[in-house]
Amino acid sequence: MYQLWSNMLISEDNLKEILSKFQDVRILVIGDFYLDAYWHIDKTRSSLSLETPWHTNPVVEQHYSPGAAGTVTNNLKALGVGTVYSLGVIGGDGFGTTLLNRLQDKGCLTDYMVVVPNRVTPTYLKPIHRGYENVETEGPRFDIENQQPMSASVENEVLKALDESIPKVDGIIIGDQMAHDNLGVITDRIREKLCELAFSYPDKVFLADSRARIGLYTNVIIKPNRFEAQRAAQHTDVSTVDIDTAKQCAISLFKHTHEPIYITLGENGILVYNVEQFSHISGIQIEEKIDPVGAGDSVSAGIVSTLCVLGKENIVEAALIGNLVASVTVTKIGTTGTAAPDEVLQRYRSVYGRN
Repeated sequence: MYQLWSNMLISEDNLKEILSKFQDVRILVIGDFYLDAYWHIDKTRSSLSLETPWHTNPVVEQHYSPGAAGTVTNNLKALGVGTVYSLGVIGGDGFGTTLLNRLQDKGCLTDYMVVVPNRVTPTYLKPIHRGYENVETEGPRFDIENQQPMSASVENEVLKALDESIPKVDGIIIGDQMAHDNLGVITDRIREKLCELAFSYPDKVFLADSRARIGLYTNVIIKPNRFEAQRAAQHTDVSTVDIDTAKQCAISLFKHTHEPIYITLGENGILVYNVEQFSHISGIQIEEKIDPVGAGDSVSAGIVSTLCVLGKENIVEAALIGNLVASVTVTKIGTTGTAAPDEVLQRYRSVYGRN
């Protein structure tokens, strides 16, 4: 069965009620927490170094924000989710201290963050070059990442934190960011434990988002984009994935996960699959300039928060709200955007009208 949902799946009053109940929800985000470091470089103040043949890059402004799995926590708190726990591994360095401070500033509980002195805090350094008349452009990113796997003892700390935190929450979002196997927080061992916990706690909402290993999860809801789904299901890498191909991938992945599949389709919305039934939440047309960075994380936040309120069977309603949230966050240019409840309601009215 295939259904296309474009509007009025839920009323505005329903949406208001759902959003208001986010304050009672408790969610754990586990995975690769990065620090996004934005360095604004004023090239008009640059001078030629006396010691080298290079012009300097004067950093005149800097700001820091939780990234990767931290983008998910940002979105959850912006949506008004009452309790958000973060579980990740960071280094005992200055970037790690800054990341913890920023998570706490956002209202996240960082009791389960594991600090390891001999590891680095994953960091994306984003230089923003400023020229005359304050014209700005973002330059190539510098990535600081761990090049060695976590030790067994650090894995044990993460597993212990999982056992302690899971009973306290309604939903769990897995942010498997690292492209290379076993160099991030979600190692083979920890992923296996998460899949076991999802089976042991069937009433809790488990959702995984993974760039490179989405096909390895079982017993959890997965949310790949269309390219990640295609690579996981068909083991090839292509430049375009249409909806029919995405449907084939969803069927293949479901045989392994046995849980609902959400495949994000960019401007074409979200494809939902569960037990031989497809639903398609159509994309929301945005007239203004957009920045898609972090859109998938905002979808995850909207989906899991909604499922925690409505129950795991309401997968299509959750997709609609995730779609609305992402349609707001992509309009936040120059930063990884979030959406407040009032903004989600405003988007609903602009697309579907008032009741």
